[in-house]
Amino acid sequence: MRHPTGQLAEYVAGTLPARDAAAVAAHLPRCPACRQEVAGWQHLADGVRARMAPAPAAVLAAVRRRLAAPNAAGSVAAPPVYRAVPGARPLARAAGLLAHQWRLVGWRVWAVSAVVLVAGMALAGWVSVPAQPVLAVVVPLVGALAVASACGGDALNDELIRATPTSVRTVLLARLTLVLAAVFVAALAGSLVLSLAGAGGPGRLLAAWLGPMVLLSAVSFAFSVIWRPAVGLSAALAVWALRALMAAGHADPAVAGAVEAMWRTSWPPLVTAGALVAGVLAIVPRLASMRTVQIRS
Repeated sequence: MRHPTGQLAEYVAGTLPARDAAAVAAHLPRCPACRQEVAGWQHLADGVRARMAPAPAAVLAAVRRRLAAPNAAGSVAAPPVYRAVPGARPLARAAGLLAHQWRLVGWRVWAVSAVVLVAGMALAGWVSVPAQPVLAVVVPLVGALAVASACGGDALNDELIRATPTSVRTVLLARLTLVLAAVFVAALAGSLVLSLAGAGGPGRLLAAWLGPMVLLSAVSFAFSVIWRPAVGLSAALAVWALRALMAAGHADPAVAGAVEAMWRTSWPPLVTAGALVAGVLAIVPRLASMRTVQIRS
C-alpha cells in the first residue's frame, strides 16, 4: 500500500483534483496514520482561518476596480511593483534561509553526529596508528550520516516547500550547505587539536578526510533525496565498506588503486561529488511533480 502523504495537505485545502481526492478519500478509512495526518492538517487550517480577519468589503471592491480598469493603451492595468521583490538583498535572504535550516534540522542529527565525531577524534588521538587513516574513516561517515538524516525526502515537508516562494532546489542546497559546513568546522577543530597534540600537520590531517567526506556526503545526499534517508545512508555505508575492504587488501590491486584514488582530497572525488549534487538538484522539481497519489491495496 502506498500512502498519499504528499497530497494530504491539498486534500484538506480542497485543491486536490477530483480523481486524486477520491483516491485519498477511499484510502483514509483503511489507514489510521493518514487519518491522523489529515486531522493535523485540518487543525492547522482551522487555526489559520480563525486568526485571519476577513478583508473589508471596501478593499475588495477597490482591488476589483483596479484589476478591471483599462490603462491609457486600452489594456488591463499592469500590477504594481512591490519593493520586496524576490531576489532582493540576496545575501540577507541566504543568511536567513540558512538560519531557518539550522532550526529545522532535528537536534538528534547534531547530537548523534557530535557523539560519533568526538569518539572518532578521541580514538585518533589515543591509538598508536597514524591519525590520518582514522580520520579518513570517521569524518566521511559522520558527514554521510548527517546529510542523510537532514536532507532526505522524509525530512523535508514538500507541502510547505511548495507553498513558499523558495524553490525546493534552494532549500535542499541550503540544507546541504549547512550540514556540511557544520561537520567541516567541527572536524577542522578536532584536527587542529590533534595537530597540537602531535598527531601530524594540520594540512595532512585535513587532506585525510576532506575529499572522502565530500564524496560520501554527495552519495548520501543523492540517494536520500531521490529515494529516502535509509537508502542514502545504506549507499554511503556500502561505499565506505568497499573502501575498507580495498584498504585491507581484499581485492584486485588495480581495483583497490582506483577506489583509493577516489578516497583522497583531489579533483576526481570533488568533481564526482559536484556532479552528483548538481544532477540531483536538476531533477528535483521533476521528482516533486511525479509524486502523485498511487494507492495499491
